[in-house]
Amino acid sequence: MHDNPYEPPASVSVSSLPSSAQANATRKLRLALVILLLPATYNFVCFNFPMIHAGTNRAATFYVYPIACVLNGVGFALIVFAVWFQGLAALQLATWLLHKLFARCTPLAAWKQRLYLAVGRAPRFAVAGAVLWTIWVAAFYQFGVGFYAISVPIGIAAHVLAAGLYLPLVLGWYKLERAALRNAKPPS
Repeated sequence: MHDNPYEPPASVSVSSLPSSAQANATRKLRLALVILLLPATYNFVCFNFPMIHAGTNRAATFYVYPIACVLNGVGFALIVFAVWFQGLAALQLATWLLHKLFARCTPLAAWKQRLYLAVGRAPRFAVAGAVLWTIWVAAFYQFGVGFYAISVPIGIAAHVLAAGLYLPLVLGWYKLERAALRNAKPPS
């Protein structure tokens, strides 16, 4: 019910309002970001303040350390704010670009719905990703495991985990396009 019964229908723009699927995807993406902020902060502290975990102040020998720490902090904050406020918009832009390149019959709205479904699964994947990232940081900084010795197995597991998120999305887009092409062909 409208507050003003004489309000013209054109003054309410439904297209400017986010869909419930889009709003849900925004919430899920932000939740995934919050989950990943925990190991990211742990990694940031270990990288920028080696005296906390190393026992000796190795930072004193690094002349640019205070500048590097400030720049890392500013970069960290900028990335967090960019993902928080524009993360879904960036994914929508990538979806639009891929749709322009590869879709011939499927409407963009169908591709975006598949994107929103994939982003809806992001928090579960973020939990597993956060565990992997925390293991990597602890192994490298606290236990002194060699970079390659820990990065290769954790990197492989992280890439397999990420593929579990984006491969169903790409497969869904492919199936949408294939079904649309099949329906668009005239009968022989």
